[in-house]
Amino acid sequence: MAIRPYFIGAVVCCFLLAMATVVSARQGAATQPETLTLERALALAQENNLQIKIAVKEVEKARDQLLALRTNRLPQFDFYFLGSYLLTPISIEFNQGAFGYVDGTPVPPENKTITTNPKPSATIIAQVKQPLSQLYRINLGIGEQAVSLKLQQEILRSQKQSVTNSVKQTYYSLVQTGSGIEAMQENVTALEELDRTTDQYLAQKAVLSYQSLGVKVQLAQAQAQLVTLQDTFATQEESLNSVLNRDVRTEFNVTAVPDELPEESDISAARTAALQNRTEIRQAMLKIDQANYDARAEKALYIPEVSAAFNYFSPFTIEGFPKNIASAGFLVQWDVFDWGYKRHILEQKRRTVDETRLNLDQTQSQVIVDVDNQYRKLREARANLRVAQLQRDAEKEKLRVVLEEYQQKAALLSTAQQEQATWAQTSAQYSQALAAFWTARANFEKSMGQD
Repeated sequence: MAIRPYFIGAVVCCFLLAMATVVSARQGAATQPETLTLERALALAQENNLQIKIAVKEVEKARDQLLALRTNRLPQFDFYFLGSYLLTPISIEFNQGAFGYVDGTPVPPENKTITTNPKPSATIIAQVKQPLSQLYRINLGIGEQAVSLKLQQEILRSQKQSVTNSVKQTYYSLVQTGSGIEAMQENVTALEELDRTTDQYLAQKAVLSYQSLGVKVQLAQAQAQLVTLQDTFATQEESLNSVLNRDVRTEFNVTAVPDELPEESDISAARTAALQNRTEIRQAMLKIDQANYDARAEKALYIPEVSAAFNYFSPFTIEGFPKNIASAGFLVQWDVFDWGYKRHILEQKRRTVDETRLNLDQTQSQVIVDVDNQYRKLREARANLRVAQLQRDAEKEKLRVVLEEYQQKAALLSTAQQEQATWAQTSAQYSQALAAFWTARANFEKSMGQD
């Protein structure tokens, strides 16, 4: 049986329609903004932020310096080669009998002079030296550099905390702005309903023209505020993308985050967390260790430098000189008298140790004051947010009732407009309280040194 042309055409149309549906679905999925959680934003910031990458390079440089210092404990090899041309002859005189007597005959039997005429010459000097007494001071230097490495790691951690706080501040601002957009959209919807009802009453000549225009002005103002909030959200999106070091045009949605921390109910726990985590305290403690190593290294200068040494010398182009001279033994160097220089420097180092300990005490006190202050600000912000939320909810319910009464002609337009303005004002106050709360929340987390 032959296949009719219209059947083939129908099959082709169905196939094309199905393909178009699949392509459209894929494009829709591709253009759908991602949902960016706070945890994902923090992970991207830690991975991509340029300032963190710079701090990582500083840590790697400190680690390389530590590895370099460790090589000072190994034998040191020095090799010198001098190639030159003699400008004047080298003469060596040997007096009669300079090397003693053989069977009563002096060696040499008479005064002799050996002369090397000017010509190209070369000298080789090689030395192998193994530090012995210096190992104590070298190990102190290695220990000090190890502390410096930890200090750089704390600086890196401080940079990560700074980026974390910046991400949280921006993310919380996005959450707050998103909440403001939702509230403003509710306000616009209510005003649109009020405007629709007022237009009906105007057609029925139940309200005057200027009253209808007044409602439209309120609606236009609310729509303008909504546009402003949407633009603010877009700017904050770009700021967060910039911190994450990705394309600032990347669109995303934010999610709600828990608004309460365990440390909020226990100030002692917050203080303990801050004393353990704040990088300022860790850096102050490391600086004490660093100052101690520095003082011990200065005191080690009183120890004589003793090294096991092997030396090789060969002026092999100079006639009359031995061709190979080798020796092994100990090399001692000691600065016996320095007019009290080392003693004064050592006292300076010890005072630096005392200073770093005092600085640690001061830093700990400042951290506790900061935590307590941010704890109180967060508690106040939460209380003010609770009040603002109750006021907004109460005015929202009151507005709903007034609008229903207005639709039923049981309330005046002026009453509805006044209630609408009151609800918009309480919504703005709630947005301000919410912004203050999220700012206080971010500052409190920062004060505890959270990564």
